[in-house]
Amino acid sequence: MSQPTLQETVVTFDELAAKRMGRIRRYLRTHPRLVVIGAVVIYLLLTLPGVLVVAAMPESNATGLLVVTLAVSAALLYRRRAPMTVIILVFIFECLALVIAGPQGGLGGVGMIIALYTVATSYSAKRTIPLSILAGSFQTVLMVLMGFPDMTGMEFDPQDGIDETIFTRVIIAVSGSFIIGFYIAAAAVGMNVRNARIHEAELNHWASQVSVLAQVQERNRIAREMHDVVAHSLSVMIALSEGARVVAKRDQARADEVLNELSGTGRAALADMRRMLGVLRQEESGELAPQPTGGNVEQLLEGFRTAGLPVTYAHTGDPLPEDTTFQLTVFRIIQESLTNSLRYARNVSDVQVRLEQRRGELRMEIMDNGDATRVPSVGSGRGLRGMRERAALFGGTVDAGPVASGGWIVKAVLQLPECSLQNKSRKAVKE
Repeated sequence: MSQPTLQETVVTFDELAAKRMGRIRRYLRTHPRLVVIGAVVIYLLLTLPGVLVVAAMPESNATGLLVVTLAVSAALLYRRRAPMTVIILVFIFECLALVIAGPQGGLGGVGMIIALYTVATSYSAKRTIPLSILAGSFQTVLMVLMGFPDMTGMEFDPQDGIDETIFTRVIIAVSGSFIIGFYIAAAAVGMNVRNARIHEAELNHWASQVSVLAQVQERNRIAREMHDVVAHSLSVMIALSEGARVVAKRDQARADEVLNELSGTGRAALADMRRMLGVLRQEESGELAPQPTGGNVEQLLEGFRTAGLPVTYAHTGDPLPEDTTFQLTVFRIIQESLTNSLRYARNVSDVQVRLEQRRGELRMEIMDNGDATRVPSVGSGRGLRGMRERAALFGGTVDAGPVASGGWIVKAVLQLPECSLQNKSRKAVKE
């Protein structure tokens, strides 16, 4: 399976969310004004037939009812800007419609349903549900005060066992329940939409945070790699150039060897820099980091020996694991430690690199016997910090400090890749 390259298009969370929607929903989301106008059109289609029915009744105030209907339509145009203000206006207008046209000629609560839905998409359930119940209850009471239900055209036979008062109360209760139920349902739909929007916003925020964190981690990784490559290569090149100047006076052939090593180190450093900088360009692909392995340790040590550092190397236990990242970590810790010895230590006659692998971990010691006058604060501290960051990937630690007998020592303990994964799994289970 081929790994994705940097030139592949990165899909944002908004684009993923848009793909999950249908064409109609995507279109409506990008055209909110059309949604507002569509809601008003639906309201008019549902209420104007009732206005025409009222107009056909004798002694009806169809003009007043039409004016109220248009007023509700105008208010609904601003329902997203000021939902609370709009629902108050709609409630007043619909109550006015009950007064004008009577209980049988109101607007059917369609405007309140739309307004309640909008309020529920902007406010919590603690506000919208009580508001729905209060609005439905008030309108039911107002309908009763206006004479609902009108039982004058109905005759009840006592022999049928139907009591007019009980029948009236049942109709009022059922009608009120329907009104309140419709209002609560509208609020519930709005709350569901609000929760979905909040969830989508949280996911979008989480995705952006993860993206920022990934960018920071990648920047730190590249900075760490550049520091290791540049600091090591320049230190070796400076030592080689100084050595070549001294050797040239006594042995020209040896001076040529040193100069060749100097140019080779420079070319290798330039190649590493090009490889690292190349991954920052989207049109280029390749390895995301230099990948030295266990076999390169000997070459690394030989380069330091050529630069004048008397290095001895000892490795006890099994060979290094085949894990490339682990080998890179070992390589970089040795490289940084020896670079510091080359840069800061004076009068060094012995540098020891010891690796010991046992009991699921690798112990590393890099020690020189330079002068005790060595000042570690000359550096920026990034090298030691970088070594600790690398060791932390394998649950390890890095300690550095002076030796009592003189010199400097770096101690690192790394868990082998298999043990490191097991420990991380145990921590995840405990959490």
